[in-house]
Amino acid sequence: MKLIRCILVITLLSTLLTGCWGSKEIEHMIYVNTVGVDYVDNKVVIYIQMVNFSGIAKKEAGQTQEQKTFTGKAEGDSFDNAIFNLYASSPQRIVWSNVKTIVFSEAALKKESVINQVLEVWDRYYEFRYTVWTMATKEPIEKVLNTASISDLSVIYSQLNSPMRTFEQSSIIAPLYLYRFIWKWREEADTVHLPFLEIVPDWTSNKVPSPNISMTGMCFLQNEQYRGCLKSKDILGIRWFEKKTQRTPLVIKDDKKVLAVIVMSKIKFSIQPKMKNGKPVFDIKVSMQGTLPELNTSITRSALELKAIKEIDNQIRETYLKGLEINADVYGLSGIFYRELPKEWKKLNDKGIIPLDSKSIDKISIRVNLNSGGISKIE
Repeated sequence: MKLIRCILVITLLSTLLTGCWGSKEIEHMIYVNTVGVDYVDNKVVIYIQMVNFSGIAKKEAGQTQEQKTFTGKAEGDSFDNAIFNLYASSPQRIVWSNVKTIVFSEAALKKESVINQVLEVWDRYYEFRYTVWTMATKEPIEKVLNTASISDLSVIYSQLNSPMRTFEQSSIIAPLYLYRFIWKWREEADTVHLPFLEIVPDWTSNKVPSPNISMTGMCFLQNEQYRGCLKSKDILGIRWFEKKTQRTPLVIKDDKKVLAVIVMSKIKFSIQPKMKNGKPVFDIKVSMQGTLPELNTSITRSALELKAIKEIDNQIRETYLKGLEINADVYGLSGIFYRELPKEWKKLNDKGIIPLDSKSIDKISIRVNLNSGGISKIE
């Protein structure tokens, strides 16, 4: 009897123990790496890029293995409907907790309701996170997601999924987290700076073209409306107002000849709004330190600093004017005016935007201090 009682007690206690009855092997699930959102023929089209963890592990262990990219596609009347249609064709359970990037097509950006659908679903489903990169492209999204990374690296190490690695080395276009996108998208008068992706042919593998994904510009959205995109060469002024800028090159030219290259860091800035002749205008102050890795002429230190100041001033003004051409407030001046001078903003704004023109930037004060790297070459 005692033996029977012991067996019964053990049996009952064993039912209280937790186990792995519902566990799934990692290879039996699809881990989404990148989500693409498009809008075609009044349908929301969703793309997913799958990450192959086994290939990454073998690569890091020193074993050579081709890095394969797998993508899935589905469409629906809404973003969530497209996701459920994707589930229907999936061979295994889809896991969203590893998403690193969302890529919007230009068509999706132009459709305000599509963006709001994505943000609504992202806010409600527990597997989604806000610390994912947000980007845009005019390329076919399926082509972007199927572009292999160079040197057999996994796509998680590309600019698509790890943009900060490039930005830390050369700060031109700042990557954008989803939570900042949401904040700027919904904040009255503010401007979203959305990095723009292209497939570039600049790399080769054994003389064979090896296209790569690169951030080549920026798209602008304001008051939940798409304004347009500008190329890198047209937005060089924005980096002087980006808090994440770590080191960025400034090329000093004279008649198309490169005189020097200065690497700028420790950038500080302020934009002060005010009223002048009944119109909103802004005073800008920027300061930075520079190192000198390249100098191709004989010049004094003060003269070089003055040339740098002139070039930065030109970049700030040219980028601002390029933004006006596409009706984009590239420096978010409306948002600054809204926060600093709310009473005046209420009187002047038209649908959340204050009137801006080529004279809205009143004064620009720039200070450049060359403090190391090749300073011994100049007086």
